[in-house]
Amino acid sequence: MIYADPSFFLSFYAFDANSEAAYDTYRHDRRRPLFFTQWQRFETRNAVRLAAHRLKRARQAVPFQIGQVLKEIEDDLREGILRHQELDWREAFRLAEELSETHTEASGCVSVDLWHVACAILIGADTFWTFDGEQHALAKAVQKFKVPTLRV
Repeated sequence: MIYADPSFFLSFYAFDANSEAAYDTYRHDRRRPLFFTQWQRFETRNAVRLAAHRLKRARQAVPFQIGQVLKEIEDDLREGILRHQELDWREAFRLAEELSETHTEASGCVSVDLWHVACAILIGADTFWTFDGEQHALAKAVQKFKVPTLRV
């Protein structure tokens, strides 16, 4: 089972510098569906909006339409490409705290990275996809996943 964090989903659904690597990773690993928690859904949708804001603020063209990206995500949920996965949120907080105790002082993990890794553990993921360097390092450090380097 694959846990893809919002940095992966942003690159997969909205065009950015990592999109080609996201498409290649998705095409080469045929396991489906990709599981999608409410947290991933919220953070991915927010990341799409934030990316558009930052590009506009930098006076750069936005290479995607927010509404279209959000529609594609919902379409993939309906079609079963993504599958909603419920989590025990109390258990996720407990596990994130445990990961914090073990990893934060040595590595400087931020809360959101701990949260994603805890969620991936709880859904039983064996693979973790991310373009976030700190999250990648944490996912490798817990030694529960295959954590490929996705940048091309």
